[in-house]
Amino acid sequence: MVDLVEGSSQPVQVWRDCYDQVLAPSFPADELVGEQDFVAARERPTSRVLFALDAGAPVGLSMVDSAAVDAPVALLSYLATHPTRRARGVGSMLMQQVRAHEPMLLIEIEDPREHGERGFGDPWRRVEFYRRHGVRALQVPYFQPPVAPGHPRVDGMLLGLLTPGPVPDTVDAGPVRDYLVDYLRSSGEDLEQPPASTLLAALTGSMVRVVDLPAA
Repeated sequence: MVDLVEGSSQPVQVWRDCYDQVLAPSFPADELVGEQDFVAARERPTSRVLFALDAGAPVGLSMVDSAAVDAPVALLSYLATHPTRRARGVGSMLMQQVRAHEPMLLIEIEDPREHGERGFGDPWRRVEFYRRHGVRALQVPYFQPPVAPGHPRVDGMLLGLLTPGPVPDTVDAGPVRDYLVDYLRSSGEDLEQPPASTLLAALTGSMVRVVDLPAA
C-alpha cells in the first residue's frame, strides 16, 4: 500500500533514497538540482515535499516551491514516480494532493514537439498525464532557467498552469510575473536581456491567456 507522507517528517536518508531512486532516473541533468540542494529543501519553509512510500521504499514524490509562505503562486518543481511504478496511479495520487492543498501552480513541462525521448520518460506521455489532471499552459515563450551555476537553460518548455478549480482561459498576469521575476533573478538570469526579458514582456498586461497543452 502506498502512503503519502510529508517530507519534513522523514529522515535525511529517505530524501537521499528518493533522489537516487525516483528523481535521478526521471530527469536529465540539466533539469535536476543536485542531491545536496534537494535535501536542503527539508529545512526550507517555502518548499513542500510529499513522498510516496510503499512499505517504506520511495516510489514517488512531489516538490512545490514558493517565493514566500502563503504566496498566491508556486512552482511544482518536481513530480516523479519510480520507473517501475509509472502508469500505476502513484503520480495521480500525488497530483490530487498537490491540487487540493496548493495555490495556483506553475509547472515546467518539456514541449514534446521540441523534446524527444531521452531515457527519462516519454514527453508526450508526460503531457497527456498533465492534460488528464486538468493542467493547461500559459501562452508565454517559456524556458527553464539554469538549475545551478554552470548549467544551461532548457529551451522548448511549456509553462503549465494548475488551479484548485477548472483552469480558466485567462489569469491575472501580476502574480505570475512577480513569481517569475524572483525565480529568474535567483537563477542568475539578466531580466533586461532575452530570453528573460522576452518572457516577462509577455506578462506586462493585466491578464495572460491560457491554452490547452498540445495533443499527440
